[in-house]
Amino acid sequence: MKRKALLFIFFTVLMVCLLSSCGVDQADTIYINANIYTADEDLMHATALAVKGDRFVYVGNTESAMAFAGRKTRVADLEGLTVIPGLTESHMHFDGLAKNLLMAPLDIYWLPMDALLETIGEAVARADSGAWIVARGYNDAIWEDPPHRHLLDAVSPYNPVVLRRYCGHAHFVNSLALRVAGITAETVDPEAGIIVRDESGEPTGVLVSAAGALVTRHIPPDPDLDHAQWLEAYRLAGNALLAAGITTAHDLTPTTLEDVAIRKDAFEKGLLKVRLMDAVTESAAKEMRTPLIGLYDHRYTVRWVKKFVDGSLGGRGAALLEPYDDMSGETGALRPLGEDTDVYARLVADLLELGFSTRTHSIGDRGNRATLDAFEKAMEISGKSPREARLVVEHAQILHPEDIRRFADRKILASMQPIHATEDMLFVESRIGYDRAYAGAYAWRSILDAGGLISAGSDYYVSPFNPFYGLHAAVTRQDRENNPPDGWFSEQSMTREEALKAYTIWPAYLEFSEDIKGSISPGKLADFLVIDRDYMAIPAEDIHRIRVLKTVLGGEVVFDLADD
Repeated sequence: MKRKALLFIFFTVLMVCLLSSCGVDQADTIYINANIYTADEDLMHATALAVKGDRFVYVGNTESAMAFAGRKTRVADLEGLTVIPGLTESHMHFDGLAKNLLMAPLDIYWLPMDALLETIGEAVARADSGAWIVARGYNDAIWEDPPHRHLLDAVSPYNPVVLRRYCGHAHFVNSLALRVAGITAETVDPEAGIIVRDESGEPTGVLVSAAGALVTRHIPPDPDLDHAQWLEAYRLAGNALLAAGITTAHDLTPTTLEDVAIRKDAFEKGLLKVRLMDAVTESAAKEMRTPLIGLYDHRYTVRWVKKFVDGSLGGRGAALLEPYDDMSGETGALRPLGEDTDVYARLVADLLELGFSTRTHSIGDRGNRATLDAFEKAMEISGKSPREARLVVEHAQILHPEDIRRFADRKILASMQPIHATEDMLFVESRIGYDRAYAGAYAWRSILDAGGLISAGSDYYVSPFNPFYGLHAAVTRQDRENNPPDGWFSEQSMTREEALKAYTIWPAYLEFSEDIKGSISPGKLADFLVIDRDYMAIPAEDIHRIRVLKTVLGGEVVFDLADD
């Protein structure tokens, strides 16, 4: 009798323990009958997943997933729909998106010349005489003739006009804007800038890189948004990203401490849900003294400093080792930071000591070489290993073949924008010639084959932030009309698996977050998308047509197309 009593007590305690354990493991939601691409090397494909709180607790098959079901567990049958990890936008300008959604600025994005002039003329008609007409988004690569100030003069003789190229690194202005700025044939090119001139030496109205500041500093400042307006703008921007399938965004506009304070308020008020990773100015980092990491349940991090060494290829400001093919004698505009790599390296090393990694805009082969040189020296000075440093080259568009291997050797990350290749293909060969383009332009395959990692994004404003446009470009090297038919230097394309990793697990590594996000894996943050097509199986030319049906962030459905 005593033995039976002891056995009863033993089994009672055992059942309590087992039930307690089941309670811990019971999922909040189980998604079954799915087609899941995990981006996890240990299990690349699954058919079910279970979520508890903000984490995945199981990834595998439907039968095993149901073992995590409890009385309160919600079961969602996806009926064969495809699931992929939440996507990361590795380079964008978040404030720009926020302000655009709130303010609806003048839209000249990639307009043909006649349409652009018509749009400017209409803006002039609405404006007071003498008021500045300012817009961004022109692309001279699609125009038959080069831009000249006289074209703008014809539609705006009494209003200064300043148009910023879509890349952000050149300006097209009219004669009145030049006159206000005091720019004449005698004006000397500023450091790291070029005043483009005609055969007679007169300015054409095109100002490359730092030369743009000669005019833009005369533009009256916009009335800035107040705190409440910024909060609303951030809400709109965050929701737009989530609807596009972006669960993490890297803001590469050098952010100030004032910006950081407003963003923290937006998170605290629940207005921002997207995971936001900020780069700040060098002065802000030094004032902070230490990064902000994983605030608001891993929603907000500030651990990068953004720097620049050159301009853009389209604007002919990218710093090249040899002159541009279509601009005699010019090699672009290398900024002072790139001229002295010892100073550059010390700056990066000092920031590493504070816990900040550096992400440097480098587009031309000369600019990229300067950044690689400085990054290598900085790791030596600081004693930081590549894994501790995780330094990032932003854009890396034109590389000398001898420098490609350096990304892998020192584990320097390349943050690249696939859609830039398929937009820039309109002018790349005219800028640098076929041979240089073939050897090192947007050289994704060469970087990956050497053992490097690529983190993908759009650089919005420069390009649309829809990540499926980028995935399509990465796989096909084609534009959204699927041209050219065989792709532009298609030997440099990524596989679908690589492209997905470039938007998921590889940027998570760049963020120092690979242990908690970037793949659909047990224990990681439950960020994932349900999409309307099978990314791995549909024709490659249809990848950019994929639509997001649901976005789940930290286990919470934050976008549902059915409710939109």
